[in-house]
Amino acid sequence: RDHWPACQSVFLAGGGVPAGVVVGASGRDGGYPAHTPVSPADLAATLYRLMGLDTNTDPRLRPFIGAGVPVAELV
Repeated sequence: RDHWPACQSVFLAGGGVPAGVVVGASGRDGGYPAHTPVSPADLAATLYRLMGLDTNTDPRLRPFIGAGVPVAELV
């Protein structure tokens, strides 16, 4: 529906994700990130890192994450 596509929520649990961590926030209307935006590539890099894969040295991962970096608060 193209209703606020720039801001979405993701819930992660288990697999080494620290409990109770909240990363980022939306603006007042919930349409855009207010701070600490996380891209899909950043989320993928975070999940790979939590699985024990080094996103800096494993060339198989770069096509999937591009310039994405793991979210520091979650790894």
